[in-house]
Amino acid sequence: MFPIAALIATLFSGAHRSDSRECEPPDSSRAISAVRVLNRAYIDAARGNDVTWFRRHLAENVVVVLGSGRRLLKPEFLSLMAEQPKSFESLTVRDVTLRVFGGTVQVDADAPWKLRGGATGVSRYIDTYAWVDCRWQVISAQITLLPPSDHRQA
Repeated sequence: MFPIAALIATLFSGAHRSDSRECEPPDSSRAISAVRVLNRAYIDAARGNDVTWFRRHLAENVVVVLGSGRRLLKPEFLSLMAEQPKSFESLTVRDVTLRVFGGTVQVDADAPWKLRGGATGVSRYIDTYAWVDCRWQVISAQITLLPPSDHRQA
């Protein structure tokens, strides 16, 4: 991630410290704003195979479930990204919904994509962010590849 983008993500993370120097989660409105920015950055990082972004924003004990059903922990996911990068021609999102549950925010959306080799598809995903160590971190991510009959134009 570019330094300015990292600064913007930090500024919009919703982090603030109370007088006791304890880090408190932001209110619902700030949580949604912060995670909306992080969701865009997540998609940008996926499109660009940005392992560094994922290393920083995935919690240490994150679980990622791929469209194949394969369950990966953080080291496995980062290795997969580094060793088998996707060559996206395009990757966008639509129908984004964010829901706040205290110090947790869920994001679900559809992500139409096209690979440079011509393959196309739509992945439906749900990512869960938790307020950990004074910042939003992805604690789980699940991706489902939609059947071709469910693809609709963005």
